[in-house]
Order: sequence, then C-alpha cells, then structure tokens
Amino acid sequence: MSQAEAGAEKAAAPRGLRWLAGRVWLGAQIVWQAIVHLVNDGGLTYAGHIAFMTLFSSFPFLIFLTALAGEIGQTEAAREFITMLLGALPNEVSEAIRPAVVEVMSTRRTGLMTISILAALWATSSGIEALREALNKAYGVEETRPIWLLRLQSLAFTIIFSIGIIVVILVLVVGPVLWSYIQPLLDVPWEWGWFYEALRYFVAVALLYILVALLYRWLPSRHLPRREILPGAAVTVVLWVALASLFSLYLQNLGRFSVTYGSLGGIVITLMFFYISALIFIFGAEINSARRRAEAARLRAERAAERDAHAG
Repeated sequence: MSQAEAGAEKAAAPRGLRWLAGRVWLGAQIVWQAIVHLVNDGGLTYAGHIAFMTLFSSFPFLIFLTALAGEIGQTEAAREFITMLLGALPNEVSEAIRPAVVEVMSTRRTGLMTISILAALWATSSGIEALREALNKAYGVEETRPIWLLRLQSLAFTIIFSIGIIVVILVLVVGPVLWSYIQPLLDVPWEWGWFYEALRYFVAVALLYILVALLYRWLPSRHLPRREILPGAAVTVVLWVALASLFSLYLQNLGRFSVTYGSLGGIVITLMFFYISALIFIFGAEINSARRRAEAARLRAERAAERDAHAG
C-alpha cells in the first residue's frame, strides 16, 4: 500500500466517525424535541383521553367483530384470535378484562345490523377520533374536514380493520393445518417448533407495524409521505413490545394496586397500560414531526449556504 493510500484510509476513518457521531447527535436531538413537544402539545392529556376511549370502545368493537365473524361462520376462530390478543397483553391486564371479554363474546345476538352493532360501530369510531385529534396536535395541523366526513372515515377504518382481523384469523387457523402437513413432508425436526411460533410472533409484530403506519398516514389532516411516517411507526412498535414485557415485570415485583384501589385494581392497571400505550403512540408521531422539522431546517441551512456562496 502506498503512502497516499494509507493517508486516504486514515482520513476516511475520522470522517466516518464524524458522520456516525453526527447521526447519533441528530437522533438524540430528534428524540429530545419529540419529548418536549409531547409535553407542550398536551400529549399527557391526550393520552388519558385515548386510554379512556380505548377501554370504552374495546368491548363494542368485540361485539362488532364477533358478529361480523359469525356472519361468515368464523365465530370460534374469532374467539381464538381474541384469546391470542389477550395473551399478548401483560397477565395482570388480560386477567382484569378477560371475564368481561368472555361475557361479551358469549352473548348471543340476532343479525349483524342490530342497534347494538350500530352502537358498537359508533363507539369504536369515537376511539379512532381520539387518535386523530392527538395526531393532528402532534403534526401541528388544524382539522378542516367536515365532521360527517371524519366519522365516515372512522367507520370505514373500523370495518376495514375488522375485515383485516378476520383475514388474519383465517391465516392463523389455516397456519397450523399447513404446518402439520409441511412438517412430515420436509422432515422438519420437532425441535424446530420454535420456528413456527417465532414466525407467528413476527407476523403479529409486522401487522401491528402496518396498522400504526396506516393510522399515522391517513388519520391526520396532513398526509405525510410514507418515508416520513415509517421511523415513528417503528419506534412505536419497538417501545410497545418492550412495554408489554416491562410492565408485566413491574406489576409482578413492585405494583400493588389492590392495596390502594381494592377490587378496582384490575381496571386501574388496564387504564394505566392503555395510558402508557397511548403515550407511546403519540410519541411515535412526535418523532415523525421532529424528523420533519429537522429535515426542513437542514434544507433551509443548505439553501442559505448556497445563497451566501453565490453572493460571495
């Protein structure tokens, strides 16, 4: 290697480190700005509203989902899917709401389009409206669309989301059957059973990521490009998965809500979990907004530098 090449390598290394340090510093600034705006934009208050609306709309949504699944003969599959969803929550949260979920799903209803189903659709769409309000605040935009259009969009989201869940239900029902055929054909060792479970977990996380990204893109008054919403959606999913684990550990070792709230401890735990989940959801949107502001500031600085260079 010549001396010139060696010198070039030595010069490249510091430049690479400076670039990496610059990206880390920029990321830290974005996170800090997101936290500041989360507080200043009333994110703590919006999270409480979303937590209440989530609890308020969850059971009506289950009514609509089971009725819709029943219309296509997939009631049992819907129950299995909801059981799997409860298993993804911290044990203390799932155990608190499981009796009510079982009662709601066990009640027979006649027909899909009943008054209770319409009420369930309205309550669920109200939960989506709470998310929309928080996202508009995070993105710093005012809602200009008429309320009837927003309600129709929320109802459409509810129906599309329900249909998507049913599709996932069918995949989860067919999945074990396909695996039982594939395993002997490919002579897959039984020890590889973890691979199938890991694949199901990956699919669940991927679907959560897609759902969050869709909400970030279509609910607010301003529709950001896909590349601007994906980082915040990734942050939301990662933090939520970590929350589901850490919150359970906290309750097992430190949380003693029954001492303070008695028989209402389970409801308080559930609301707290929904509250922190809502904070994470809003924080992901604030990450997207902070990245957008940082990119706009960088472009303004580059244009200013170009003007100064031409003026000089």
